Amino acid sequence: MAYLLLGAIIRAMLPIINKVHAIALGIEPLERNSIICIELRRHKGCSIKLEDGCEVRPGDPVIKLHLNNAWIAERLRSSSGLGMRGFPRGLIYHFKGGLQLLAAEVAKGKYGGIVAVYGWTAFHVHAGRLGFQVIDLPNTLRIKLARLHIAALMQAHHIPWLRRHTASRESVKVKAVWLSRAELLRMHGSCS
Repeated sequence: MAYLLLGAIIRAMLPIINKVHAIALGIEPLERNSIICIELRRHKGCSIKLEDGCEVRPGDPVIKLHLNNAWIAERLRSSSGLGMRGFPRGLIYHFKGGLQLLAAEVAKGKYGGIVAVYGWTAFHVHAGRLGFQVIDLPNTLRIKLARLHIAALMQAHHIPWLRRHTASRESVKVKAVWLSRAELLRMHGSCS
């Protein structure tokens, strides 16, 4: 019972938590009606060698990708549950469009010399289909908190995928997904 009450309290507070999180980290939608939000930052972890040969070093400028929770909530409300059985498959189309817009802006130099884009997601299989390299994350407190946050968002939005693919007490599997600047431009640029 306490678990359910805690879950309800967290879900009720998520809009406030997300707003504070976005302001504190400078997370902004890629454009007004985009599924993608971006956070410009410097890479803080260990060096990461991507499959295309790109090496992301500590201090390199990167873009962290976030899903636009307001966009998802609006789409879920407006669909009234129609077509949500395929979630998140239907979002791939919108996410690919967002990546194309991001690639166009990167090509124009809007974000300076970013080395790569990345994110932490439970939808890593789908991200792999968009060209992202999937990397396991360490089992640290920060990652555990990210898993909790992502699971709470999925529950708050009543994502059918969460109920179907996780047991009641099993944690959501969150992984890092990376795409080098060169691969972003090659796969999602104007020629794609």
